[in-house]
Amino acid sequence: MPSPSPITYGAPRYRALWVDAFSDGIKSRGQVEKLVADAHRANLNVLIVQVRKRGDAYFNRADEARALDIIGSRGFDPLSYVIELAHASTPRIEVHAWLNTFFVGQTSGVYLYHAEQWANRTDAGATGGYLDPANPEVQAYTHKIFMDVALNYDVDGIHMDFVRYPGENWGYSSAALSMYRQETGTSGVPAPGDLRWQAWRRDRVTAFVRDLHTDLQQKKPSVKLSGAFICFGGGPATLADWWRTSAYSSVFQDWADWLIKGYVDFGVPMNYDSEWIGREKAWFDGWLAFEKDSGFANKVVTGVGAFLNYPDDSLAEIRRALAPSPRGNQVLGVAIYSYAATSVYGNYDFYTSQDLSSGLPRQPYAGGITTPEGLNARALTFNDSFMTQLSRASSYRDVQLGVVPTQPVFTLPAQLPPLPS
Repeated sequence: MPSPSPITYGAPRYRALWVDAFSDGIKSRGQVEKLVADAHRANLNVLIVQVRKRGDAYFNRADEARALDIIGSRGFDPLSYVIELAHASTPRIEVHAWLNTFFVGQTSGVYLYHAEQWANRTDAGATGGYLDPANPEVQAYTHKIFMDVALNYDVDGIHMDFVRYPGENWGYSSAALSMYRQETGTSGVPAPGDLRWQAWRRDRVTAFVRDLHTDLQQKKPSVKLSGAFICFGGGPATLADWWRTSAYSSVFQDWADWLIKGYVDFGVPMNYDSEWIGREKAWFDGWLAFEKDSGFANKVVTGVGAFLNYPDDSLAEIRRALAPSPRGNQVLGVAIYSYAATSVYGNYDFYTSQDLSSGLPRQPYAGGITTPEGLNARALTFNDSFMTQLSRASSYRDVQLGVVPTQPVFTLPAQLPPLPS
């Protein structure tokens, strides 16, 4: 037999796709087979697959309960099968296991069993399915969950989500308050805006990330640690303004510092903005400028919120993300959210919410389709066609504009760029 033709590659870039476990993607053998085929068709090279959404497991070698919506026998291991097919594909596709970190939901086994001691609480005592990052037992338990995936599976990366507090007024579990008082010598209950209290909570999250990265480097250094990072609102102009961001001051996720100090191998800022809203488009470009020109662009994969955009707008955002800044700095690549919702037409949230869909600029949004079944079929069609639009010239039919041509962003396969050591 003649040898296969050599593959022609484009510039090395991360071309990642988030695959959430609240939707189809890895729940059956057929879904996994379609996912890997779709990624290959789109010239993607990284799949970020969610294997822990609410204290559950889409993998068999787990301490937590097997997810209830896995289709197939108990012998079917979704994560293992994704790895098998993705690694065997040509070109090879990396698999990064995406785990929700401190959010586990209020119905998970870990939450129901440990809620009294481990649940995160607001200053008013409310709970919401989050574990408290300041509790050493929470940190040890969660650390083990992550390390078990890294050590038991041939994953290329571990991807943290919800590695943060829910907001400024969270962190008031009795264990956290007791630790804070003991370590600082203070008494009483600190106010949410107390800067010392904020710094203490921020340090708890950072300690989890730092220790996890250290353990991975010691035990399985081939596994890359990354995270989905908060980018609410407008971005900072420079690092000097970082303290003003919601990531730093509200949810205590100091991801700029993690990138600078090497506590993560790369970060994925979630630049989820609608291109068709002028203010949000400016937010997207502002965050891009920060990500490219703050000294850590070689550790950034920019997250693009395709679910908030029309297909051609998402492609435009990807182009801008991959382009060098005026100073000549470039990020590592892009990650697209998500496989289940590649546009406003592929997103069930818009179909099920009159408030959301009525705010879209092109009406009538549903195009005369009135049944959930019809809208779901339409969504699947759009999601499928977006995989083609990423890699070759194509088009889609819009309710108002008719046929809209699209131009691809990934015309050739790409290998992954090296990460800084």
